[in-house]
Amino acid sequence: MNRTPLAAAAALALAACSFAPRYQRPDAGVPEQHRFAPPAKDAASLADLPWWEAFRDPVLQGLIREALANNQDLALAASRVDEARAFAGIAKADYWPQVAAFASGQYGQLFSKEVAPGAEKTGLYGLSASVSWEIDLWGRVRNQSAAAVADLVATEYGRQAVVLALVSGVAQSYLDLRSLDLELEIAKANTATRKGTLDLFQSRARGGIASDLEVNQARADLAFTSSAIPATERLIAVKEHELSVLLGKAPGPIDRGVPLVSTPIPPEMPAGVPAQLLERRPDVLAAEQGIVAAGKRVGVAVANRFPQLSLAGLIGLEAREASNVFTANALLWNAGGSLLAPIFQGGRLKASEEAARAQLEQSFAAYRKSVEVALREVADAAVGVQKLRLVRIEQQVQVTATMEAARLALLRYQGGVSSYLEVLDAQRQQYDAELSLARTRRDELTSVVQLYRALGGGWGREEAGPEAAKPAEGGGPPPSKG
Repeated sequence: MNRTPLAAAAALALAACSFAPRYQRPDAGVPEQHRFAPPAKDAASLADLPWWEAFRDPVLQGLIREALANNQDLALAASRVDEARAFAGIAKADYWPQVAAFASGQYGQLFSKEVAPGAEKTGLYGLSASVSWEIDLWGRVRNQSAAAVADLVATEYGRQAVVLALVSGVAQSYLDLRSLDLELEIAKANTATRKGTLDLFQSRARGGIASDLEVNQARADLAFTSSAIPATERLIAVKEHELSVLLGKAPGPIDRGVPLVSTPIPPEMPAGVPAQLLERRPDVLAAEQGIVAAGKRVGVAVANRFPQLSLAGLIGLEAREASNVFTANALLWNAGGSLLAPIFQGGRLKASEEAARAQLEQSFAAYRKSVEVALREVADAAVGVQKLRLVRIEQQVQVTATMEAARLALLRYQGGVSSYLEVLDAQRQQYDAELSLARTRRDELTSVVQLYRALGGGWGREEAGPEAAKPAEGGGPPPSKG
């Protein structure tokens, strides 16, 4: 068999040109330093830590592992990766010749008596294989396949973004839960204090020292503080239900680990340099792969305006008797090629190219916006960590002072120097200060979680996940296999 045409076609396909614009990462105006973050002495970043080192509570680590194993949003994202991988396989199939087999058998009067008066009943049996192959002269197939691969990589980065959101979401909800636990302890402690005060006033009223006004004021204050207990318990239950959904299970109780007041806060949290976000944030990486895919589709749209060269061939066996099918005389074959050139389609192809170029511009804008959002989120979290730490220090002083003021107010009342209103006001200030401190501590820890997420930390070191895909081009390192 003469293999020269086949070799020439293969060489022609390999040498095919491409009209896709050459990829270059767009300039997104990334500054040298993060705002409000400590100046980077080196490239170290909080995001370099895997999540099980960033969140040291063993119970929280167990909850995150459970969420990674059972969360339905993550399962949905993983199935989308599988779908994108299948579409990439479909696009890649056009690289290869398309082969089909055909078998047939029929029996009957093949011609009418009018056409052939002496026609008799006869059979026709055949077995054949056909081959067709588009020669990718202009890179249409190659760009179409590359676009599908870029979509696959973007989808995988999207899955990694779900991982990052899930890890930080579980941590943040857990901190909210521990904060509510602390608020419940504060409410119970203050309720016990108010109950002691009411018992004291009732005893003094029976001795004729305290008035009914003071007793009723103490009773009202106790009821106000007591009502915070069931209200906080309701919030705790709702937060447990929220965490249960993240863990992929029915609503139920959530295990507790380190108390909020014992959760350590790192003294320094390096953010690294902003340029690292371009390699670490999965949403930014996904947006970059969107540029790659859109550029390749421009190449496809341009190539569609040029002639398409296809080769085709057929080889088979055909005979009137089944017993003669596998004989030399039954052999049939043909080979040829075709050239399809678009002449006039009412402007459809030109409009398709214009649409592809517009989509490329959209992908540039989407990428720059993703970088801007990433920088804003880092700055928001960094200023939160910085300023909330100062707020917490001052509120700790406030709590100490209000506790001492409440103790002195009660002594002054018992000594007959002041009225109960002074005691009531001091106790309320203490209660409010303790609640504010608990919430500020929660917000400070939450800012650490938000900074970790904003920097893109943890997703590249998950413990399990679907196999990562290789980027098409220009997209930084491939997603972690886990």
